[in-house]
Amino acid sequence: MRRTDVTYGQLDRVLRSLGFSRHLVKKQPPALHYVHKESGAFITMPPYPETDRVLDYHLLGARTAVDGFGILDAAAFGAEIRKAGRRRRATSGIHLPLSNRKSAASERGSWPVCAD
Repeated sequence: MRRTDVTYGQLDRVLRSLGFSRHLVKKQPPALHYVHKESGAFITMPPYPETDRVLDYHLLGARTAVDGFGILDAAAFGAEIRKAGRRRRATSGIHLPLSNRKSAASERGSWPVCAD
């Protein structure tokens, strides 16, 4: 299994910016479900830490779903992923792991829980 240069946090931000909602399913094995209600697109992957590099087949699956459901073509999705990577590197000279950053999500728990 090969890892990409994209982190799961970057992929998450791009998918959510495209209108996907994210739910953590706590069954065994746990999973993250991304749902795009307008198009019906559904993406599932393990809940890896935000700083881990994305496995190539997870990125391919996300790109295929986004393109196949007409949300964004594959080339534009690639551009969004690259922009997300540049934004992270362009922050101040200090690079904190995403898990150390405060956010509204971390105040209520890092991942919304699905009732499944």
